[in-house]
Amino acid sequence: MRLAFSAIGLLLVLWLLPGRTPQGPFESYHMSLGTLVKFVLYGDHAGKSAVGQALAGFTLVDSLMSSYSANSETSRIGSLAGDSRGLAASRSVIDVIERSMFFAHATGGAFDPTVGALTRLWDFPDAVAPPTETSVDSALALVSYRHLRMEGGRVYLQRRGMRLDLSAAAKGHAVDLAVATLEAAGIEAGLVEAGGDIRFWGRKPDGEPWRFGIRHPRVADCTVLSADVGLSSLATSGDYEQTFDHEQISYHHILDPTTGYPARGTVSATVWATSALDADILSTAIFVLGPNGMRLVEDLDGVEALMFYETAGQLEYLISSGLKGSLQFPNCAAQQIPRTTSEDFSDR
Repeated sequence: MRLAFSAIGLLLVLWLLPGRTPQGPFESYHMSLGTLVKFVLYGDHAGKSAVGQALAGFTLVDSLMSSYSANSETSRIGSLAGDSRGLAASRSVIDVIERSMFFAHATGGAFDPTVGALTRLWDFPDAVAPPTETSVDSALALVSYRHLRMEGGRVYLQRRGMRLDLSAAAKGHAVDLAVATLEAAGIEAGLVEAGGDIRFWGRKPDGEPWRFGIRHPRVADCTVLSADVGLSSLATSGDYEQTFDHEQISYHHILDPTTGYPARGTVSATVWATSALDADILSTAIFVLGPNGMRLVEDLDGVEALMFYETAGQLEYLISSGLKGSLQFPNCAAQQIPRTTSEDFSDR
């Protein structure tokens, strides 16, 4: 999976050195799924062997869900589109598709795992110009979660030419697999981050709470600090991650499955959830839905969100009701702090 290396949506608010220090955790960095994967592990059993086991989950997800390998399961499902026999899929692929389909229905298609014909057409991160309107319309006709079927462990796409794209979910799933492996190995506490998708567990030995910094989507040195809100995973989607400019118009990689073009209005969306998979999916879904996506967040258990969006050129933000009092802008100049008409969306 080719992902932009430079766009890490979330920055861990910790000062740590590579490897283990007498007072600190074991820390390790690796490349997988086209992005930087970070492990921060606490406890007597934390070390290289545990990380090696956890990395196997990333390798598995890459082999199953890469959109850029003709041999991945998702690519083979696409090659059999139109064939009602489909393909017998692995447990991981089934799990990710089932969760993706849940949110596809919940969002009315704002999130859609069958968006592959569009993402292939736009060709991020290598795109330098938008596709023609005719080609977008043709690809859009091949996008519909309603034409994806799962029966008896087999997955099939009903229309020839349809393609799966699980890139907005696979990274979160890999993080969840890694955390499950590390917990089973006896790691008492830790954190796994993959390109901004984060999941953490346990208590740090020094008793310090988990705190995170969320980048301001327009100002590099301005960070939003978040306290632990009782949810173990968070992920961010932003319009600054994979972009190109063409004829004075900026295009980004987060496509709206209902229009075929990059979603407009939203600047970034950060979601807290009980799993990295849900946070990964919902950060994309909420980004596409825009401010009205906060209504979905309020209806879901175990989900909170922060959204930056633009109104008449003015940057504003919304937070879900469970985040009230949990966010700070400590290192931002007054003019860098976005405007909000109501911090509690339930009051709007």
